[in-house]
Amino acid sequence: MPRLFLLGDSTCAIKTASARPETGWGEVFWKYLKPGWILDNRAINGRSTREILENGEFHKALEDAVSGDAVIIQFGHNDEKVKEGRGADAWHAYRVNLIYMAEEFRKKGVRAIFITSIARRRFEDGLLVDTHGDWPAAMKAAAHDASVDCIDMTIPTMIGIMARGEEESKDYFMNFGPGLYENYPEGNEDDTHLRPEGAEWVASLIFDALSMLSERPEFII
Repeated sequence: MPRLFLLGDSTCAIKTASARPETGWGEVFWKYLKPGWILDNRAINGRSTREILENGEFHKALEDAVSGDAVIIQFGHNDEKVKEGRGADAWHAYRVNLIYMAEEFRKKGVRAIFITSIARRRFEDGLLVDTHGDWPAAMKAAAHDASVDCIDMTIPTMIGIMARGEEESKDYFMNFGPGLYENYPEGNEDDTHLRPEGAEWVASLIFDALSMLSERPEFII
């Protein structure tokens, strides 16, 4: 059966029991797959494009993929951490890495689709601020150069967070008070990673955007 691979970071990855209720959007995306397709979530917490190439995880996915499969590639959150030695400069290494991955999958007959980073919930003086800088634009440029589709999730998720409001949007993220979850008895203040409601929301936005592509992917219902 054909497979949809997911390559990405912690916003997409499968979580351990000790991290719950943290949930990657990739964990719930199976419900949008057409019958007969298998979801193969290879996203890993903390990964950048540089790391997934250097650590061999990209090449393992490439080796496992066969003609007729598809792959969604979503990086950026950790590529931004250039000063920490983990990232990749937006207009150079990051762009080159994405083009390389898309072209390698194309050689195997695998359709690649890029997805820009979902927004962080960061408000300043009541206004949501962009934290991703040039990386979403660099991904769009890489998609153009590699002739693959690119889904913008940065702007739609920013709009959704602003529409939900500064307080209610916390429900999407791992930002909550004490006493709600066994794993976090003192609460948590994480505005990057998703709770189940946020994962469901992001997955639905991605499905909607994929459905609107001129060449609708074969893997979605």
